[in-house]
Amino acid sequence: MKSLRIKITVSLFVLLGSALLFPFSKRKGEEESLEVQFLKVASLNGPSSIPIAYLYEHAAVLDGAPIEFQQYASPVAELPKLLNGEVDIGFLPPNIAAKAYNSSDHALVMLGISGNGNLYLLSDDPKLSSLEGLAGKTVAVAGQGATPEYVFRSLTEGINVQCDYSIQTADLAAALVSGKIHYALVPEPFATVAASKSASVRRSLNIQKLYGEKQGGGSYPMTVMVCRADFARQHPAIVQKFLDSYKKATDWTVAHPQEAGTLVEKHTLGLKAEVAAASIPNAGYVWIPAKKGRGDMEKLLSLFLSFAPESIGGSLPDNAFYF
Repeated sequence: MKSLRIKITVSLFVLLGSALLFPFSKRKGEEESLEVQFLKVASLNGPSSIPIAYLYEHAAVLDGAPIEFQQYASPVAELPKLLNGEVDIGFLPPNIAAKAYNSSDHALVMLGISGNGNLYLLSDDPKLSSLEGLAGKTVAVAGQGATPEYVFRSLTEGINVQCDYSIQTADLAAALVSGKIHYALVPEPFATVAASKSASVRRSLNIQKLYGEKQGGGSYPMTVMVCRADFARQHPAIVQKFLDSYKKATDWTVAHPQEAGTLVEKHTLGLKAEVAAASIPNAGYVWIPAKKGRGDMEKLLSLFLSFAPESIGGSLPDNAFYF
């Protein structure tokens, strides 16, 4: 954990814009002095934390705004901290963010999409070139009950494919390389690991490309950034400052994968430098503000709604979910 505990005073002049922005706006000309002890930001160990490594290294990017980073092993560990106020900003899978919003009296808001689709169908089958080629095959799928499962099931509707969820995501690369399995739906960085350890294992199908073709464009979010709704209302300028900094960190990460990988390992964010660096070009790191990303988010959540409504709390989040 790193922290800068510098108290600052921020004068906020937020103009009343459209009704969509009203919950996070103040009346024209109204000034509020806010003393913030520190902004508490949670990251998840593993691929979703790669862009934030830049902020671990360059906390001054917030121009003196105090910030405290916390690391969590899983969304299950992080979510309660967000809901009880121990964390202000965090990262969650899209369905978990939506379900938390729907089931917690709108306690969280989505700030934006931080990771787009990064799924690949890996195989040692040199003849596989289409989804139809999976007919009659068994595919090991990472992420039962999460985005990988429902994206894959939507793409293979009408094709006789058996999905096997028995192998843990972290073990899929080894199972492919050893020949224990021959087809696997794998996210980054596990796809990079598997493809790098065997000359016979290759990225047979790009799931992002196939999804975009079926949906008429766009991609699907894998990770979203969220914030406590009350914090976003009280401190919109602080939140926006962090978002601007995160976009800078993401752009730098995509442009400097080797350096980014070094920082990921240095700050013990769950990946070795070599693996992190190699996976970045295929990992789908983006920064898309919530309002702009709403269309892609709702397309994905609609898949959850059709397969397992309870996984997002029974309905699409309303307008107030999007910061």
